[in-house]
Amino acid sequence: MGAIDDLLRQPPYATQPGEHRSLLRAAVREAIQYHCTNCPRFARWYGKQGLDPNAEIEDLARVPFLPVSIFKRLSLESVPEQDVVRVLKSSATSSQTPSRVVLDRITRDRQMRTLAVLMSAMMGPTRRPFLVLDAPAAQGADMELSARVAGLRGYLMMASETHYALEAQDGRFDVNADKLEDLFSQLRARQMPVCLIGYTYMLYQYVVAPLARAGRRLQLPAGSMVLHFGGWKRLERQAVDRARLNAEVEQVFAMDVPCIRDVYGFTEQLGVIYPDDGNGVRMAPVYAEVIVRDPVTLESLPDGMPGLLEFITPLPHSYPGIALLLDDMGRIVSRDREQGGRYGTRFEVLGRARGSEIRGCGDTLPEQIYQVREAARAEA
Repeated sequence: MGAIDDLLRQPPYATQPGEHRSLLRAAVREAIQYHCTNCPRFARWYGKQGLDPNAEIEDLARVPFLPVSIFKRLSLESVPEQDVVRVLKSSATSSQTPSRVVLDRITRDRQMRTLAVLMSAMMGPTRRPFLVLDAPAAQGADMELSARVAGLRGYLMMASETHYALEAQDGRFDVNADKLEDLFSQLRARQMPVCLIGYTYMLYQYVVAPLARAGRRLQLPAGSMVLHFGGWKRLERQAVDRARLNAEVEQVFAMDVPCIRDVYGFTEQLGVIYPDDGNGVRMAPVYAEVIVRDPVTLESLPDGMPGLLEFITPLPHSYPGIALLLDDMGRIVSRDREQGGRYGTRFEVLGRARGSEIRGCGDTLPEQIYQVREAARAEA
C-alpha cells in the first residue's frame, strides 16, 4: 500500500506540519478504501453516512470515527480467519468486557516497526539492558494475549538483555532488593544505563513502595530511565499522583538526572505510543493525529479546550481501527510548533471520563453502541 508505506518511511517527529498532514491524509484515505472493501460491516456503516471512501480527505477531524468500545461488542475484521496470527485483548479496567482485536502479519509488522522507531527516538538507537517491573511470564506462542503481556513483549525488542524485578510467590509479587542492588552494581561497572519498564501500578505498588518502606536506596547507572504505562486508576485510590510517583522513584533509585517517562497508548492502536516529557505533555508522531471532541456534541474542539480524545492512524490492516474515540479526556497544548527539532501535536491526558464508555453515532451497527450516554453529558 503506497501511501501508508510512504508515511511509515518518515522519521517520527521531523516532518514539517504541512507535509505531515498531507502524508497522513493520503494514508488514512488509503486505509479507509481498503477497509471498506474488506470489512462489510465497516463498509455499510461508512456508506450509510453518505460518504465516499474514494473522496479526498481535506480535514482529519471530518473522518468518521468509531468508539473504541466497539471492539468489546463486535468482531470487526478485514482479513480472512486464516490470515490471523494473533488475537489481542485489552485489560478491561473500566468494564468486565475486554476489547478483542485480531492481527495479521501486515498489522503486526507495522506495529513493531513503528514501535521500534518511536522507542529509538526516545531512548537512542543503542540497545540497553531492560529491567521488567514484573515477574517472568510464560513465553509461549499463544494466539490469545493479554494487553499486559503483549505490551511488554513489544518493548522488549529494544533490550540487549532482560531482567525481572519481581518474583511471584503464592499469588503475590515480591521485590528482591539485594538482587537488584547487585544487578545495578554490575551495570554501573560496565557503564551501562538500564531501562526500568512496566505498568504504572506495578512500578509503584510492588517495587517503589516496598523499597521506600524498607528504606532502600538503589543507585541506577548514569543515563538510566524509567518507562511506565497503563492507567492511573489503581494509584488514584492510594492518592498517588504523577508528582508523588516521580519523587519517590527518584528517591528510591537515586537518579541524579531523572528520566521518568509515562507512556500512553492503547491496545486497539498498538504500536503507536505517546511518551510524555516528564511533566505530562505528549507529542503525536507523524504516523498519527489526535483530535479533541465535545463530550455532548462530538464536534471537534478548539485547541486548549478539554474533551474526549480521538486518535487517528492508518496502521491497522486486519481491522478498521483507523479513527477511534476513547473515553479518556484531554486537551491539545500546541500544534505545529517546533520544539527541540521536533514537530507534532502536543497534548495532555486529563483522565477517564466519569461514568462509562463513550459511544459515537451511526445507524448500521447495534444502536446501543452509538448513544452518547448521560455520563458524558455530566462530564461536559
